[in-house]
Amino acid sequence: AGADFTIVGHSERRALHGETDELVRAKAEAAQAAGLSVILCVGETEAERDSGKAEAVVAKQLDGSLPRGEDAAAKLSVAYEPVWAIGTGRVPSVDDIGAMHRSIRAKLNAVYGDAGAGVRILYGGSVKADNAAELLGADEVGGALVGGASLSAESFLAIIGAAALDVGES
Repeated sequence: AGADFTIVGHSERRALHGETDELVRAKAEAAQAAGLSVILCVGETEAERDSGKAEAVVAKQLDGSLPRGEDAAAKLSVAYEPVWAIGTGRVPSVDDIGAMHRSIRAKLNAVYGDAGAGVRILYGGSVKADNAAELLGADEVGGALVGGASLSAESFLAIIGAAALDVGES
């Protein structure tokens, strides 16, 4: 069909279709075997965040969901999408996003060794034109997984502009 990427592990698939970490991993590995790059979604619920378990929940999801095998890291991006922020307008603080992304990076390095440093970590969850620049500037954020804001050309162009500025500063 001409696709280059696929998204696996999105919270809606996990919650509404009962997709387990093991199934997400199998889908990621099958997609990579078919030549696709994979965007693997992870994220905690509001209750998990409020109970102080956010990083542990995401680490567990990564342990079970990350594809293994030769060159798995080369065709992988991880998207951190706190479930409670998707489409709600609520966004974690830049410090919280940075902390989670550093935790994800540590897990990627532990699983993939040096190749883990090359895996892009995206942030998703109420990314909008008015917060994109700040969110993209958080530690270890390598891009955005944009949902509803991508449906408005004006909004999406502003997010693209923020991403271009962030790349220009690097």
